[in-house]
Amino acid sequence: MIIYGIKRRLITGILLSLMAALGFGLSAVLVKAGMSSVSVKTATVISLISSTVVTMIVAFLLHYEEIFSLSPVAFIWFILAGLITFLGGRFLNFHAISLVGASKASAVVSATPLFAAILAVIFLDENIGVMLGIGTAMIVFGITLVVIQE
Repeated sequence: MIIYGIKRRLITGILLSLMAALGFGLSAVLVKAGMSSVSVKTATVISLISSTVVTMIVAFLLHYEEIFSLSPVAFIWFILAGLITFLGGRFLNFHAISLVGASKASAVVSATPLFAAILAVIFLDENIGVMLGIGTAMIVFGITLVVIQE
């Protein structure tokens, strides 16, 4: 029964990750289409406002008590993560999309696991196994192929 639960969590996690990847891919295409008439800064502001409103509504509807029971330290970590990804990451990603296109920018942004693995080892004392190491190397190789093509 425990193994079934672990497999179910793994499959659910993979499906959710694939859905997120689909969402990010769709977002890159929509951003490229939308930026034909506005600047990167304007696109970022519009995206941030719409994302914030939707996220806040869903979060408070589904997790009101949990949000208000967060420890101050956890709240600060989440605020920092939000500032880095929502503001910094989104603006830089939109700018990259405007310069090199949705597919190439998204391929490079897919280096996320590389940075996550390195930072997790440094800050969270996680271990990189053989499979994660091979997968990370493949990501770097794939990104290199995408970037050097013309």
